[in-house]
This record gives sequence, C-alpha cells and structure tokens, in this order.
Amino acid sequence: MTDASAEPFFSVVVLNWNTLELLKRNLAALKAQSYPSLEVIVVDNGSVDGSVDYLNGDEFKSFGYKRVMLSANTGFAAGMNEGLRISSGNWLMPLNVDVFLAPDFFEKASVKIKADPGVTMLGPLIYRYDKESGPTEEVLCTYVVPTPFLSLATDLTEPFAEKFVFAPGGCAPLFMASELKWAAIPAELSASGKTEYYDERYFAYGEDIDLYLRLNAIGGKALYAPSLKCHHVHSGSQSGVRWYEKSADTITRLGANALDTCLKNLRGFGCFKTFILLFLAPLGRSLYLLFRAPSKFIAPLKTYALFGKRLSRTKKMRAYFANLKPQTNQS
Repeated sequence: MTDASAEPFFSVVVLNWNTLELLKRNLAALKAQSYPSLEVIVVDNGSVDGSVDYLNGDEFKSFGYKRVMLSANTGFAAGMNEGLRISSGNWLMPLNVDVFLAPDFFEKASVKIKADPGVTMLGPLIYRYDKESGPTEEVLCTYVVPTPFLSLATDLTEPFAEKFVFAPGGCAPLFMASELKWAAIPAELSASGKTEYYDERYFAYGEDIDLYLRLNAIGGKALYAPSLKCHHVHSGSQSGVRWYEKSADTITRLGANALDTCLKNLRGFGCFKTFILLFLAPLGRSLYLLFRAPSKFIAPLKTYALFGKRLSRTKKMRAYFANLKPQTNQS
C-alpha cells in the first residue's frame, strides 16, 4: 500500500529481465504491504517475454508504481543503479525479482530502524519458495559472510537469533540511503559517468560483496533481524546454473570482478594474500574446465586481460575509498 501524498520512507527497486511470472508475484507481495510509506520502482532490462506489455498495461498502472524501461540487458549492477539513482526514500532496497516479502515486512523494518538509529543495513530471514509447492519453512539464507575467494556465504547456524553481522543477504537487503550514497562510486571514477552504487563494470556477480566491503569500511552497521521474513525462489532467474555451466564471458568476469574487489577494498597483508589466491584461481578453473567443459577452458585465462584493462580505474578507486571516512551526519 502506498501513500502518494507522503515522502516515502522506503524505496524498493525491482530489476526484471524475462521473468514476468516472478515479477507479478513479487509486485503482489509489495502491494500487500501494511506499511504506508513505500515507493516501488521496476526496472526492465530489455525483456522480450511479455514483461514490456505488462509494464505498459492497465494492471501495472493501477499499482501507482514507477517504471524504467531499458532497451537492452545492461546487467544487474547497471539495471539496479538506474532505479536506485531515482529513488527518494530514506531507506533503499534493491530487491531480487524472485523474492516475495511478508505483508508486514516494512512495518517491522521500521520498528527495528527506530529502535537503533545507528543501524545502516538491515537484513531478513529468507525461506525457500518452491516453484511447484509454493512457500516453505526451509531456511534458505540468513546473513552473509565473505569467503577467501571474495564471494559470499550464508551462515545458517543460528537462523532465529538477531545479531549484528557483516552484511544482509543479497536478495533483499535494506540500506540507509545516505550511507549508500556516501559509499557510492563517484561519477568521475565510474564506468558510466554517473554515480554508481554497484560497480557497473561487473555487469553481474560479485557486485554485492564489493558494495558490502565499501559500506563496512566507512563504518556501516548491519543488523540481521529474523522477524523480517520473505521467501526466495533460489536462483529463480538462473534456474540453478552452476558456475561452469555459465557463459564463457561470465566465467571471465567472475575472476576479474573478484580481483577488482580485492584491489579496490582490501588493505595491507590481507590484500596481498587474497590477491595472490585470486590471481591463481583462474588457472585452476581453466584446468577444471578442460575436463568439465573443454570449449570454455580459455575463458578463465581471459580474466587477466579483463583485469588489466580495468586496472587504471581500479587503482583510482582504491585511492579514493582508502581516504573516504565515515559520515559524521547520518539521516
């Protein structure tokens, strides 16, 4: 439910690419929210599955939601940034299209935020949504922790215990808008020439941990709150594709994105040892693909060329974020 006369407290950006049925369910859950101050922005990434007709149709118009129509698939990072840049809420949520929020999600989120004004990130308890049987009580994700290869892993040891954590699960995180803007890549350093919250050079994969590391470096405070609930169709937009089944271009980007994240965000010996691990990883992936998917065994080795192509801008970002201090005034 949205009160159009009020400044929204929460803004939600939903990115859609050829996932019309998931989008409809996602928007239905947003429409059912009990919290009145909510802005919803749908960004379509050049869909060809009927999503464009739906977003131009009367049913969507009746919601009163905003839409951004892109002519081609610009990737997760760029697509989400398009919506985040025009969001006006005090708190922003980049929401995966295959996530369905409980009706009281934002009502309970507002309580948590008011209880601790120092919180700058908020994350929910995420249950699995089965495509055949619907919502389940199987805990799929709680909060995330970084792995040695600079990806993200879920900690499921205490799913019902509220605690401060590294970062919320990436499919339904909430960010204080002022903190997110402070940690953004400025236009003069970005690939797009615009302010970027997610690094658009990444296209997809790894942009979330890069953002989380930047937010933590400037003093971000993440609360995992299991009273906030949602259901997630795990890999709903990817159909459970494993890394070696992805396209050759994606495999190349996986390695380059991790190297960029390391050099941009880590300092001292931690940066050195992680960089060495990430630099050697494409060699191992290439050997693995020789047996698993021989036609793509060169793809990991192209990581080095892509990383080198980006290196000059990555070094400038490293210098910028090394000198970025925590905000003194949060709102």
